[in-house]
Amino acid sequence: MIKDLEKKILEIGGSKLLKQKSTVDGIRLLHQLANEEVTKAEVMKAAAEKNVVRYTSGVETNHAALEEVEKELEDLKDQLAEVAQYLDDLKEKLEAAQAAQESSKDDLDQLKQQLQEKREEINEFRKKEVGYLLCD
Repeated sequence: MIKDLEKKILEIGGSKLLKQKSTVDGIRLLHQLANEEVTKAEVMKAAAEKNVVRYTSGVETNHAALEEVEKELEDLKDQLAEVAQYLDDLKEKLEAAQAAQESSKDDLDQLKQQLQEKREEINEFRKKEVGYLLCD
């Protein structure tokens, strides 16, 4: 009997009913898909917000570290300038010392020459003295 009633319902307005049921099922499916997309979007939004906080913190940390490194770089540049000036001063002192050494070497050579001449004079004098003593 129920089957007969279903047949009669389908005969009277079944095609309309099936069409409406199909439309409702389609709308439900689209609604379900839309809900899933909204859920995915909310999850992605939450993850993106967490990432923004984390990355912002990282950027701030890196910015602070960069400022420290830039300050250290300036300090190192200052130290490098001091060392360069110190090296220039040392080069000047070295050149002065080398010039003094050359001058001292020349003076020493002159003194050696004078000493040699005086020794020769003394030896000549001694020879004369010995010859004079032997003559007496």
